[in-house]
Amino acid sequence: MDNSLATKQLEGRKQNKERLTLAVCYNVDGSDKLPLLVIGKYENLRCFKNVNRDSFGCKYRSNPKAWMTQDIFLD
Repeated sequence: MDNSLATKQLEGRKQNKERLTLAVCYNVDGSDKLPLLVIGKYENLRCFKNVNRDSFGCKYRSNPKAWMTQDIFLD
């Protein structure tokens, strides 16, 4: 039996459920910008294991479905 993820819907295969949300916020003339917000599914990603997240220039938050929630929005 072959169980794998597919990037497009295939007969008898699971659909890929990787999610990532990006939030960009600034005013009309661009003089007031908030840092880029990235929302992913996992709190601690393996690729960021020995990396200082503050040096990215963006904020990373996690949510099980990678959705924007009220708590993340208000933060």
